[in-house]
Amino acid sequence: MRGFQPVVTTFLSVLLLAGCSTTPKAPKAADSTAQKVDADEQVLKQDPLERNYDPHVIMKRAESFFEKEDYAEAGVEYQHFLDLHKTHILAPYAQYRLGLSYFKQVTARDRDPEPVRKAMEGMEKLLKEYPGSSYEPDARTRIKECREHLASYELYVGRHYYREAAYLAAIHRFERVVRQYPESEAFSQAAYYLAVTYTDLGANDRAIESLTQLLTQYPKKDKATQDSRALLAKLTHRPVKEIVASAGPDGVKPSIPPALPQTHAPSPQIPAFLPSAEAGLPPMITCSLNVSC
Repeated sequence: MRGFQPVVTTFLSVLLLAGCSTTPKAPKAADSTAQKVDADEQVLKQDPLERNYDPHVIMKRAESFFEKEDYAEAGVEYQHFLDLHKTHILAPYAQYRLGLSYFKQVTARDRDPEPVRKAMEGMEKLLKEYPGSSYEPDARTRIKECREHLASYELYVGRHYYREAAYLAAIHRFERVVRQYPESEAFSQAAYYLAVTYTDLGANDRAIESLTQLLTQYPKKDKATQDSRALLAKLTHRPVKEIVASAGPDGVKPSIPPALPQTHAPSPQIPAFLPSAEAGLPPMITCSLNVSC
């Protein structure tokens, strides 16, 4: 028995050591996540004066909102940063992220285009106030996308008004596309629908002029230009090539369409009730979309 006691003692000691060595350790990932949460909370718990004016605190808060895809709140914080620290080294980045925050809020092309306009304004401001920044190439790409979006939106609304026989409202929308977004994919369709609307109003001369200018200035061949050729031939009873060739040299680009009469009486072909492009819409026009006419 005396020889057995040391053996038992040794066995118990081994079990105790084994138990200690197998004690589970806290996962490192959980520790890092907890530290990150604590860091975010510390930003929000800091002194109000520092929280509202310190550039790094404001940027940290803005980035946190952006990463959580709360783009509206992120835009508020980036704008707050720029209001207080316009010349800071991070100001170009803040301006870029401000425009991007609005861009991320853009939805379908038949919805309110206000985020698109604000995104384009933000990117254009970046190019103007912080030229040569590393964000300039992407900003130019975003501006182009915004312009395409706005042109498509105006075309969509114009076609809606046309279907509702609200021809004057449709004209103003189509005019906006051909005047402000001549490089857009929506340009040829807007110019064609503008001519169709003039035709429905009995203003064939203006329709012919718009179609001629479209075919002279727009080199691409798509469905809109094909339809334009057919409509022009129907209205003039002349070969389209002959009309386009006599329109003037290729370098001359008259405006599309001509301004509606303002200070003189309309021609006999134009209804007397047709107002100028800048005039307000008549009471008969109603807007079924959540936009201003």
